[in-house]
Amino acid sequence: MHDISFLEVFQYTRQDSIVHRLDPRAKLFLSIVLAVISLLFLEIFPLLIIISVLIPMMSAAKSLRRWLRSMKGLSILLIFILIFNTLLSTFPNPLNYSIALILRLIALMTSFSIFFLTVHPDELSQALIQMRIKFEFAFAMSMAMRYVPTLGQEAYAIMDTQKARGVELDKGNILTRIRNIVPIIVPLIIVSIRRALSIAESMESRGFGASKNRTYMEKLSFQKRDWAVCIISLVVLIVVIYIRLNIPLPDWSIPF
Repeated sequence: MHDISFLEVFQYTRQDSIVHRLDPRAKLFLSIVLAVISLLFLEIFPLLIIISVLIPMMSAAKSLRRWLRSMKGLSILLIFILIFNTLLSTFPNPLNYSIALILRLIALMTSFSIFFLTVHPDELSQALIQMRIKFEFAFAMSMAMRYVPTLGQEAYAIMDTQKARGVELDKGNILTRIRNIVPIIVPLIIVSIRRALSIAESMESRGFGASKNRTYMEKLSFQKRDWAVCIISLVVLIVVIYIRLNIPLPDWSIPF
């Protein structure tokens, strides 16, 4: 089993779904709102409610199976957070605090995966440009989105190579598995630097940035459904912030 499958939540998947048909800017605003709401809570049950809302969204995007695989790949990190915070936390109930942190991390990753799984890198670049962001920055964001799947494939290849050399990546306790990441990370960094230099040389040879006046084949436009998503997201955010600041929440801690 490959432990880096959590990178799949950042890889665009071509589907025909109601979420895919939304404007990238509406999905970006939705993801930011969901992430902010996730950060407002550090209690177990509110975070469970947030996740229970996010899962149907992933299903509507036809990406639920990919999301489940990514959560499975993230399991080692989640277990590490649970053990580390439970043993070292100074909170009155460290286990509840650790579970809440795990749920918050899942909610945050799911919030942004709704965006990354349903927005093509070209659409992201076009959306940022229409938001008056410089082309260089928009292009860098688009390239970063394109590079995530490549990074995952290279990591898979490095893991297979290390296993062929006798490195046991999937055996041992959690600390041993963490140490086993080093034979993967070092070659991955070297390969990434070489690829970045190659891309830079290719861009320079093709005259990147020589002309400031650029033309585009298509332009994004907000539809009624996009405005509805933004307005509903904003209203929900305001309501949640009001509840958080003005209404005392009950004690949702789980007795152990």
